[in-house]
Amino acid sequence: MSNTFDCVTCGACCFSKNPRYLVLLPEDAGRRLPAESLFEHEGRTYVDYSCGHCVHLQLGEGKATCAVYEERPEACRAFRAGSFECMKARRANGILGAGL
Repeated sequence: MSNTFDCVTCGACCFSKNPRYLVLLPEDAGRRLPAESLFEHEGRTYVDYSCGHCVHLQLGEGKATCAVYEERPEACRAFRAGSFECMKARRANGILGAGL
């Protein structure tokens, strides 16, 4: 199922109006994520979504790429193209965040 989805031309899972959409997990402790892309709230660390999408998302020419792909958080690594969560994000956010 997942091979029918092109994440690079979608990006729906990287968009959210919720600034605390992506919390870092214990598995992320060793990841080299830019400190300026993170913020703390009530003892938890989150990736910045204040602009309506992940601060690491690079948009251009109809493409959505992750600037920190090799160091991406565990939640991003676990996300599967074509999964229930993927389809939910596509419905909520549209391709390349068009639903926002």
